[in-house]
Amino acid sequence: MNGRFRFSGIDFANSPPNTLPMRWSKLKQRIEDSLADSAKGRVEVWSTRYRKAHDQEGEAWITIDGQRVHSMGSLTHLVEFFERSRALQKERDCLDYRDREQIQGYRDAQEEVETQLRAEGVIPLWEFNDALFEYLNMSLEQILSSDQMIVRALGMFDKRLGKRRLASKDVSKEHEFIQGFYRVRCAFEGLRVQPTETSDS
Repeated sequence: MNGRFRFSGIDFANSPPNTLPMRWSKLKQRIEDSLADSAKGRVEVWSTRYRKAHDQEGEAWITIDGQRVHSMGSLTHLVEFFERSRALQKERDCLDYRDREQIQGYRDAQEEVETQLRAEGVIPLWEFNDALFEYLNMSLEQILSSDQMIVRALGMFDKRLGKRRLASKDVSKEHEFIQGFYRVRCAFEGLRVQPTETSDS
């Protein structure tokens, strides 16, 4: 398949992937080995640790043809969690956790935001690492039905997801991020897909 396609506001050509240096561990290698031939060398997972921080603190991201299309990790998660929690607590007038009448609303807002972030794949590094380890031991059915959005997203590139099933798969109710990965995989395989309505859930 020749031409170009777009994902996350980035143009991609159907051409050989950019060559990037190996920067991660055996986990990275095993995850990328699990990808379809069309995605190998083009879809990569990356991780970096903060200096002088705990081993599980750092950032992670996914690239396609060397372009970063999704970021997550400790700092990204913390900033999003703080900003969204404060906005929701302000909206509900429960900013003061020391106030007995506000404490439940304060905590509820935090829990709601945490659920939203997880659904969007904005997770701390330790959770990303755990998700990748779990991925290696999961069946394709478990991957595609996982409650971890990042697992379902990577599943779009899994070598066990064959062309026939890929072509007939309905992702209309999935998060737009997963829909984007689905379209990229179809482009890699030379498959035409019908436009889908995006979902924020």
